Order: sequence, then structure tokens, then C-alpha cells
Amino acid sequence: MILQLDIKNTENMGAPDKKRIEEIFSALLASGGITGVKGGQTIIHFDGDGIFQKIELKYFPWMRRTQK
Repeated sequence: MILQLDIKNTENMGAPDKKRIEEIFSALLASGGITGVKGGQTIIHFDGDGIFQKIELKYFPWMRRTQK
């Protein structure tokens, strides 16, 4: 899959920043963190230096619905 991002504000963004953004979005797509979570959360984790480390997905794959 090819996803083209149209980043509007790139004046202060160098090649390393663009590479970081590509890495984050690639990981989000691969993990289902963008379109695979319904009724949950996708959390992006960075370390103390601001380096992307992991993606956390919080959702319930199954839940009993109450009958009214």
C-alpha cells in the first residue's frame, strides 16, 4: 500500500524529520493502528529523547452487549 501524505508545514522540517514521520505512519499502518481499531485507542510512545519506540493498541475485540 502506498499512502501519500500532504504535509502543509515543511519549512522547518529536514530529511531526518520526514524519515521519522514515514517510520511512524508505516508502523501505524502495519499494526492496524489507524484503521484497525474501532472503539479503542492507538497510543504512540516516545522515549525521553523523543525517539519513536512503540505503538500501543487498546480495544476490546469482543464484548457482551446487554439486552434491553
